[in-house]
Amino acid sequence: MTSLDGTAAIEAGQPADGAIDQATRAAWSAAGLYDPHAPRAAARLELLRWIASMGHTIEEMVEAAARGQLAALPGDAAMRPGTPRTSLRQIAAELDAPLDALETIRRASGLPPVDADAVVFTPSDVVMLRSFVAAATIFSTDELLHFTRVMGTSMRRIADAAREMFLLDVEEPIVRELEDSEIAVGRKSLEAVEMIGAAIAVFEPMFRAHLEESNRASRSARAGSRDFVTMPLAVGFVDLSGFTSQAERVSARELLDLVLAFEAQACDLVADHGGRVVKLIGDEVMYTTVDAWSACIIASRLVREVAAPTNAQPRGGVCFGPVVAHGGDLYGGMVNRAARMADVAVPGEVLVDAGVVHHVTNATPAGVSPLAFEPAGRRMLKGFSEAVALWSIAG
Repeated sequence: MTSLDGTAAIEAGQPADGAIDQATRAAWSAAGLYDPHAPRAAARLELLRWIASMGHTIEEMVEAAARGQLAALPGDAAMRPGTPRTSLRQIAAELDAPLDALETIRRASGLPPVDADAVVFTPSDVVMLRSFVAAATIFSTDELLHFTRVMGTSMRRIADAAREMFLLDVEEPIVRELEDSEIAVGRKSLEAVEMIGAAIAVFEPMFRAHLEESNRASRSARAGSRDFVTMPLAVGFVDLSGFTSQAERVSARELLDLVLAFEAQACDLVADHGGRVVKLIGDEVMYTTVDAWSACIIASRLVREVAAPTNAQPRGGVCFGPVVAHGGDLYGGMVNRAARMADVAVPGEVLVDAGVVHHVTNATPAGVSPLAFEPAGRRMLKGFSEAVALWSIAG
């Protein structure tokens, strides 16, 4: 309840009515949050009223303002909701798990260390750690931690992409178009955070669909084999030749547009042909398919279609053979060879090895257009002791 002198309202950071509101303004001014004589005093007052209406205290406002993130305070607070908060030491006791085991899980997930007695963990964090503890009874420690690292790095990339999307599509237009934009940015930030629930709802069905596709591809590639370490796959690399020098000649926005267009076309083409994008590294994409024909079509189309609208100079390399698949990544001589082949290809060329030629010749899917290859000689590839016979995809 608010007292007659407005003390409770001030301490809670919530503006009251009438004369008490003056006391709240005075408290904000004393805390360095509000200057009635500043050029944008009215906009700052509106922002403070909105933040206070969310129940945030003056202390929270001061701390956020010191970081230059006052408008983002409501959104930041809503990022990880849930009470009561607990500490990692308390969670370890509740789950009957070693404290260092929970710390190892957090480290593997890519999260920074926290004091074991810091009361910062939400009920959802407890559920997550409980799931890891249960998984440790089924899977080996090494495999579970490797999986956690893969999941953590993937989640961080998703989080970074979400933040960048907000900056480019929401915050930048507001800041550019509205002079007094703090409260607009703050409101939009809160709305974006409140959509986390919708994003999480997307994760499960998308994960299940990708898991189904992963199972399908693995079973198809490993058909008739009892080798659980390697499997035959087509591995393709396509990069933009001269990307580094081009980056020095264009603006940051043009560079971003080029990379985004390349990534979009690569992801679409790979998906259209039942493949998987293994990684995107700015000016390069690495992907896999079960059959060599699809990998060649992806590389050929990507080389042609990226070059047309952008004046970029893509080139590619495709190999087919046994690879080690682990943790969502691929390893082995075939992977290294495909990458080096892309390095020596001339702009507009896709080089392939003998494994691709043999597989396309003998195992091309029914009902698809045949491919032709032209001998490209034997080339020395970096890291390989002997020259490798190569072919170029014709047309």
